[in-house]
Amino acid sequence: MTRALAIAFGVALTASVAAAQPTQAPAGAPMKTDEVTRLENNASVGDAVSADDEREARVVFLQGNDDLNNGLFLQAVDKYNEALVHWDHPAIHYNLALALINLERPLEVYDHLIKAIAYGLGPLDKDKYDHAKEYLRLVQGQLADVEVSCDEPGAKVAVDGEDVFIAPGKYTAKVRVGKHTILADKPGYNARIIAPFVGPGESFRIALKLYTTEELTHYRRRWDKAWLPYGVIGAGALFGFIGGGLELSAHSSFKDYDATVARCNQGNTTPNGGCSVTALGLQGMRDSGNIKRTAGLVMYGVAGGAIAAGAVLAYINRREAYQIRAEDLAEQRVSVTPMVAPGMAGALVQGHF
Repeated sequence: MTRALAIAFGVALTASVAAAQPTQAPAGAPMKTDEVTRLENNASVGDAVSADDEREARVVFLQGNDDLNNGLFLQAVDKYNEALVHWDHPAIHYNLALALINLERPLEVYDHLIKAIAYGLGPLDKDKYDHAKEYLRLVQGQLADVEVSCDEPGAKVAVDGEDVFIAPGKYTAKVRVGKHTILADKPGYNARIIAPFVGPGESFRIALKLYTTEELTHYRRRWDKAWLPYGVIGAGALFGFIGGGLELSAHSSFKDYDATVARCNQGNTTPNGGCSVTALGLQGMRDSGNIKRTAGLVMYGVAGGAIAAGAVLAYINRREAYQIRAEDLAEQRVSVTPMVAPGMAGALVQGHF
């Protein structure tokens, strides 16, 4: 867009340079008193300029014009800036804007065009004044407005890598169309915000609030049913208790079997006569003991397997910490990437167009 702007007015550029000469009077001379009063931030424009400063500004200004006409835009910018040191004149701002257009620096173009037309038609002729307003209209199509605020005391806020203020405070500026990075930094805090695409003429407002790491730390498990692994472990323990009960019962059955055999032998008058297994129920006692002992061992095996499986499941389903984005809390149209520092991190972003 900037290059298109330069091409669109390329024919007018050469003629504009030659004609946009500072007048003999100071830049503020054509202005009314009340108009100068309203421009207190540009008081130098309304003040008288010494003869030496005026002469030096003219010399450097003409050198800048030669560089501009020869396509030496960087050199022209340097010359015009040097001229402005001696004489803050709208005509110099105008020609400086022309040079910056060709360098694709729309933010600076905008600033200098605003200063070029700040005093109306007095310092510039109507042709140049109208051109400046047209250039300004076109360059505004490449710019947007951004407003950043932060209430966290001591937080240093930067926009696109340039420090703009230390909170609490607010920063409002023109920016190029596109995405922009906003960084809020404070010992113990650190948050970077990547704003969405800001289009031509749009305004993007953003309020930063720093969060602690704990506030941005959430936990998750592989399964929502956190009790499941412990339920498996509990079932394993239950099988173990059942196995223990069966083992005790089997021991009791074998004890009864031994006691019955002992009594039978004591009451038997025939040496080595033995006892009737069937008549005394000895076979049933022994079989019952064997079955319960086998079942108990099986229960022990099931219990061990269940407890081991539950332990594995509990490990797999352990709680894991992860960092959420402040964007997830704010649910706004911005992308927030917390940069975690020891102790605290994050940002709440509230933005709208």
